[in-house]
Amino acid sequence: MNRSTPRMLLVALALSSAAACSGTDGDQGGSSSGDGPGTDVQCAPGVTAPGPMPRLTRLTHAQYDNTIRDLLGKDMKASAAFLADPAFEGFTNNARALTVSDRLARDYRRAAETIAADAVVDEAVLGKILPCAPEGDGAACARQLVKELGKRVYRRPLSAEQEEAYVAAFARGNGLFESGTPFEQGVRHVIEVMLQSPHFLYRVELSEELDGEQVIPLDGYEVATRLSYLLWNSLPDDALLAAAEGGALGTPEGIEAEARRMLADDKAVSALDDFHRQWLHMSGYADLSKDPALYEGFDASVSSAMLAETQEFIRHVILEMEGDYRTLMTAPVGFVNDKLAPIYGVEGSFTGELVETSLDPSERAGLLTQAGFLSSHAFFNKTSPIHRGVFIQRQILCADLPDPPANINTELPPIQGEIRTTRDQVEAHTSPTACSACHGMINPPGFAFEHFDAVGRYRADEDGEPIDATGTMRVGETELRFDGAIDLVKQLAESPVAQRCYLTNWYRYGNARQLSREDACTIEDLDAKLVESGYNIKELLVALTQTRTFRYRAVEEVEQ
Repeated sequence: MNRSTPRMLLVALALSSAAACSGTDGDQGGSSSGDGPGTDVQCAPGVTAPGPMPRLTRLTHAQYDNTIRDLLGKDMKASAAFLADPAFEGFTNNARALTVSDRLARDYRRAAETIAADAVVDEAVLGKILPCAPEGDGAACARQLVKELGKRVYRRPLSAEQEEAYVAAFARGNGLFESGTPFEQGVRHVIEVMLQSPHFLYRVELSEELDGEQVIPLDGYEVATRLSYLLWNSLPDDALLAAAEGGALGTPEGIEAEARRMLADDKAVSALDDFHRQWLHMSGYADLSKDPALYEGFDASVSSAMLAETQEFIRHVILEMEGDYRTLMTAPVGFVNDKLAPIYGVEGSFTGELVETSLDPSERAGLLTQAGFLSSHAFFNKTSPIHRGVFIQRQILCADLPDPPANINTELPPIQGEIRTTRDQVEAHTSPTACSACHGMINPPGFAFEHFDAVGRYRADEDGEPIDATGTMRVGETELRFDGAIDLVKQLAESPVAQRCYLTNWYRYGNARQLSREDACTIEDLDAKLVESGYNIKELLVALTQTRTFRYRAVEEVEQ
């Protein structure tokens, strides 16, 4: 059935432009913790100001799907038909990039129509959303549905005007569709319209009352929404909405209590997966291909197992072990199946199921010695110290590395004469003075991983030639000297620069924006508190909810 786009969706399109402009135009990239915005700010202990936050942030496609699932009780994966969310400075949840194009507006409309049509013929979905059994013309039950479903869709109670608009939409639904009872058609129309509202498609923050003429406190429902999309990547549950209604989210202590409850819930997996997938570039694990003459049996099932292993390891460390950053980076534990066992050199009766497995601590330590990272940062038929080194500098240390020149020759010199190993090739290729500034940072950590081949297998030599995995590199004010990946990884796990980089990436992801000048003191304050906890990752997430940036909006966001 062809119908015009509801007026509410047109409002959403207008709001998308506001969302794109509501960031901070002066922000620089948030990838560098040492040279980014705010490094010249003098911070007093415990004194922080909220960074600028957009008032309108479109749901990412992952959040859209999760929200539909938790709203209706059915995982419909509607966003599979949408164009992918754009990545902005490493993450796909940056509010500045999350606009609504004409194409996406049409996709939202089609998705709403499909979801609504499916919902009213699914007894399980109706059983979840209907608060009553319709009697007579069903109008009384419809009004109750509008109130209760609307509160979850809007993530706050509907206003009287909004409630009446949806009750009217229910009445207009009768006869609008080719099948269904009058009540079912009305419910279908209500769902269609609700799912195209900007209050559903966006996280909307409307509070404007100043607190001491400095900042704007968020109301309980706005805090609840920030909490749920930070920790669950989905909408608030009934308990969180009740906490908002009862005023429990008006204090840091109340927010902390809810944050800890939420992190104990299975839904916390979604946000953890989403953050680490993007931070670790795990999308690159899924479609790897390797030279079959060198790596017999390497196929899509192997790369799929690599992705699943890293995901399972992260969940295990953070949620089951309640571990810290050091554990994430150094635990000699893998999740191994029959595809990964040959790579790790472990014996046993493995099947297709991933099994927690102790690995040789002289060869394996945490995320960076897992097959997924090593294989995805290698070529088709050989290792790539440059790709591995760039990742260490950018993702682990937040170094500000420029991209290589567009016309650079990437072909390494051949193995011949004195050039006998991959390290020799890279050193010869990057020896010119023009290359030394960047490759002096990139090459040393990349060489540390040369004991791992292009699929992540440990090797004692490279085609009979000895491997030199030693190096030195400067991290902050410290010079690290290392011999091999295990030595390097253990030092990085203890590095204040690496720990702060991990925090900074979570801060950017959690606030859905790049860094601003005001964030420097907040990150410094968070860092000091997390050092006391040993950089426990659950404590990091709770700490994010305690910042003024999380609980307030800067006064500059108010339109004058």
